[in-house]
Amino acid sequence: MLCPTRQTLGLAWLFMLGASSVQAGSSWSWLSPEWRRIEMERQSLEAKLLTLPPAPPTQVTQRLGWHSDYSTSPDTVEWMELNLGQPESLDAVVLVAPPPAAGAAVSGYGFPLRFRVELLGVGEETQRRVLADHTQNDFPNPGLLPVVIPAHGHRAQKVRITATRLFREDQRYLFALGEVMLFQGPQNLAARIEAVGPSHAFASSSQGTRPDWGRINVVDGHSVVGPPLGLRPSPSLGFRSKPVSERKATSNPWVAVDLGEVMPIEEVRLFPAQPPQFAHSHGYGFPVHYEIELRETPESAAHVFPSPQSGGYVASPGDNPVVIPTAKARARWVRLKVLEPHVSNGGVVLALAEMQVWSGGQNQALGKSVEASDQTESGGWSKAALVDGFASGADIVDTPGWLAGLSARREAMQGLQVLEARQAAVKRELQAVGWGLLALLVGVMLLILLGVYLRQRQARKKELEDLRQRISQDLHDEIGSSLGSIMLITEDALTAVREGEMKEDLQEIRETARQTMDSMRDIVRLAQTGSYGGDDLVAHLREIADRMLRGLSHTFSADEVSPPPMDLRRDLVLMFKETLHNLQRHAQATQAEITLRRGPGALVLRVRDNGCGFQTENVSRGGMGLTNLQRRAAKHGGSAIITSSPGQGTTVSITFPRHG
Repeated sequence: MLCPTRQTLGLAWLFMLGASSVQAGSSWSWLSPEWRRIEMERQSLEAKLLTLPPAPPTQVTQRLGWHSDYSTSPDTVEWMELNLGQPESLDAVVLVAPPPAAGAAVSGYGFPLRFRVELLGVGEETQRRVLADHTQNDFPNPGLLPVVIPAHGHRAQKVRITATRLFREDQRYLFALGEVMLFQGPQNLAARIEAVGPSHAFASSSQGTRPDWGRINVVDGHSVVGPPLGLRPSPSLGFRSKPVSERKATSNPWVAVDLGEVMPIEEVRLFPAQPPQFAHSHGYGFPVHYEIELRETPESAAHVFPSPQSGGYVASPGDNPVVIPTAKARARWVRLKVLEPHVSNGGVVLALAEMQVWSGGQNQALGKSVEASDQTESGGWSKAALVDGFASGADIVDTPGWLAGLSARREAMQGLQVLEARQAAVKRELQAVGWGLLALLVGVMLLILLGVYLRQRQARKKELEDLRQRISQDLHDEIGSSLGSIMLITEDALTAVREGEMKEDLQEIRETARQTMDSMRDIVRLAQTGSYGGDDLVAHLREIADRMLRGLSHTFSADEVSPPPMDLRRDLVLMFKETLHNLQRHAQATQAEITLRRGPGALVLRVRDNGCGFQTENVSRGGMGLTNLQRRAAKHGGSAIITSSPGQGTTVSITFPRHG
């Protein structure tokens, strides 16, 4: 679970910075255990890649492989089957996609999404063993690297590769393979099938034209991976005959290896030369037609094995090694005889980087004596270089181990891709959490700011309330005391004055002081509204009525009302006092009725008297405070209506919208 402090702030901070996965990788790690696990797996795979063979340069060859018919459905079943002619124990089956070319536009072209590999005996249905079953989930496209499937020494006569979900090309589907290798120890037994011919390579269907596409092409040795080379630089280029002009009469060149003793020869492997000056021309000096001659003695009859032609179609092997199976014929001398030479820059030349002669699972030609019709002994070329264990660029390594390393590289690279996808998903999740936490932090900050603002506002409101209370108290204490003193002085003066104008003036002063004190009390009471209960408004209005209508018969009835806002209360009290003042001064009434009613959506104060009344249409807007009443009522969305007629009294109705 994320830490609510450090990790929360860290997520939000990283998200705001928009750090990339590379720049913020270490930061993401401490935020997510899943990210840490991915990082550990990634580091493990990257360390593993350093121990594996590097991806070889892409080999371009005219023979692409085998291609099924096109299908409109991805689930059409297509298969390729290879027949070894007799049961053999197998250590590995290797699948390679076609090389990139006009007929195979993308890496991993034609490789099926789902497939299985089976070993079959003579009785197919009773002797069937599944080596690999990838029919439940899509298999990652291998690109240009091999897929090595261990066979664990199981015996089989046939190997079948069945595609159950095909490769998609635009709106059609197909199955294609560039090469299939069947290893028994260091030997690729599939080379025997090429020697036998297409009759031992079967398929559910076949599409394309030779030499690009054909069933036999999956065992011709022409693959995208090229020769099995290590990392040690080669000290030589290989063997080369002396280049001669085509116009000169000369026999075709030959080269031979003396093994030192007679032994059963399993196969001969020829590695094409790759001189830097002919880097653009793959297969430099490799003969067009040739044969391998095996002899026990220089005078004995030769076992002759023709060069493989893949069904009669001649094509340069490029940099791929060529394997000639020799059926364990016994021999000491192994000779390559050119029948149709390679011509380079107008000259006939034979060039090879290495010749290997395999017997008993070992290359018996390594370091042995070499003879030739002629040779070049300069510029990196020599007879000894033909059997030094090096191709033109690097050392030659064990083929099955090298292919297994490339297959492991493919798996590691695909594993890194999976980790990158997982890492991207975790990053999106963390960023989503970051968004949420950032929004939460912003929300918390806004709440804090709002709280601070409300506290400051409350404090300011309290300060204003305290100030209002102090002013009210000061008014009550200071001005009230002064007005009280004036009234007392006036009372004392009135006792000393008998009659006359002076007495009337003193009485007026006393009355004015009394009215002023009453008004001041109202103002103070309005300012101190919070000090009174919910019924304070009714009590206040009743007190005002009793005071201002002293000597006039009146009634006061009111519903229970909730305290209105202070501003509305103030205007209501002032309007009520103005109404009572006008009634007392102008109405000549003997009775008054005051009601305060709480309606469905309004508060209605009504004052009715039985006075002289008047014609309302004859009264100017400024008369009897009408404008004042209407202005104050409109301020709160209310109204002030005066109803009157001569001799019928007057009714003043003040209506305010209800609050609370």
